[in-house]
Amino acid sequence: MTVRVVYHDNSYHMISAFILQLGIECNKIKMFYRGSERRWITIGVDPVRKSRGAHLYEGPDRRMTGLLAEQQTLSHLQRNSLY
Repeated sequence: MTVRVVYHDNSYHMISAFILQLGIECNKIKMFYRGSERRWITIGVDPVRKSRGAHLYEGPDRRMTGLLAEQQTLSHLQRNSLY
């Protein structure tokens, strides 16, 4: 899923939801478009999502499993490349 965002320099981009979370945590995002509400959400003004550290679940983040496996496979292929 991609999300429309505005950075602090007023440039517009489309980014993934995962990158949106990182951008919010690092204070890189000025606002993003929340399609479910059909409006722009301004960081620091409108309610946003909770930070990853605020959740109560202490188990493994299974959503990252596919991404980590993909990164490991790419790393393996690069190490064993015949180039």
